[in-house]
Amino acid sequence: MVAPAYIEDNYIDHELLANLDSTFAFEGPEKLLEIWFWSNETRIPDGITKEGLRSIKLEDWVKILDLVNCKILSMKSSKYMDSYLLSESSLFVFPHKLILKTCGTTTTLACLEDLFKIICNYLGESIDSFKIFKIFYSRRSFMFPDKQKHVHRDWKNEVKLLNEFFINGKSYVVGDFTSDDHWYLYMGGEQVVSDNDCCNDQTFEVLMTELNPNKAINFITDRKPGIDSLGEDDDKGHENGYKTMKFTGLDSIFKSSEVQLPSPSLSDNMEFNDDEDAEVVPLNKFDFIHDAFSFSPCGYSSNSIDLENGGYYYTLHITPESGWSYASFETNYPFSESNQVSISQVLIKILSIFEPGNFSVTLINEMKQTSNNDLNDLINCDEILNKIGYTKQEKILYDLKNEYNLLYLNFKKSTN
Repeated sequence: MVAPAYIEDNYIDHELLANLDSTFAFEGPEKLLEIWFWSNETRIPDGITKEGLRSIKLEDWVKILDLVNCKILSMKSSKYMDSYLLSESSLFVFPHKLILKTCGTTTTLACLEDLFKIICNYLGESIDSFKIFKIFYSRRSFMFPDKQKHVHRDWKNEVKLLNEFFINGKSYVVGDFTSDDHWYLYMGGEQVVSDNDCCNDQTFEVLMTELNPNKAINFITDRKPGIDSLGEDDDKGHENGYKTMKFTGLDSIFKSSEVQLPSPSLSDNMEFNDDEDAEVVPLNKFDFIHDAFSFSPCGYSSNSIDLENGGYYYTLHITPESGWSYASFETNYPFSESNQVSISQVLIKILSIFEPGNFSVTLINEMKQTSNNDLNDLINCDEILNKIGYTKQEKILYDLKNEYNLLYLNFKKSTN
């Protein structure tokens, strides 16, 4: 596996963190863009650095994200991937693919043209968007669609723009389109699959609204934005984020014993320093390092990446304000392979942390997986969810092109 293209495997922007202010309401549901330039690391062509996308420097990710209207708060790395915590959600960079997830009024698709230009500059040859392996773009229906910018006010305009960059595009609207809780998916790319390209690709999301106020209060802080929030060696946003993660149990979603990697100390804004005392002790098969941040006066984001077993991650983003409360959980964790916890057990744990009034679940996975236990587990979870007070509204299973399954579930808290 390649090493990250940085002097150190951590980064933090203290000045930006000190001045973040989440006082005003914004759109919680995220836009999720996932682009696979190649099917896996071994498929990166000869003549291109095997670091692939990870060779792109921090300052150029900053330029790309400026087009999206979000900033990098901090970064952590493993030997498999780089994880960026953003002012509006997350960016994950692998040698062969990237995952960009942004909330609020970010303009996620506005970065596509410059993204491909910068990638070509780094990789030394023309990277044709029409020849990428595959692309996924998805989002929940917005709470405040009129506040969106660029093409994001209308799904048809988003699809039109995506089709200008990618081939074989196909669009889906999943769930009750007459309600304010449905889900959109676009997928495309060459997707010419061989037996060697199977990677057991899977993405599991839980999208929750109407959070229990007694649970949402855990993500509200009395910290005020400004330079006074800077600590001697760290910032209070990250400090509170880690405390919140521990208190709520978000650091142990998969019931493994993880040791948190300390954030580094920077002498100046956007500089790297050695963190010689940072130590990670692997205690389980899956050992996650965490990057968590509590916004002021409310809100929370975290990225967690596995150290030893491949590019596995999970990420959470919470908007706790009453009236538009929202929380999301996403992971590519290989439940069927780990034998530590089932996908339905993780779902129940997430629901217990937030107690949403409504939630949707999406699972996209390759049919080539030797076991589809995760899919079957979720398909048959009605009874256990009924026991904790949720009533099924919808269950939809798609047999997508290029050997993918899509399962969509929607549940509502029972009133009796």
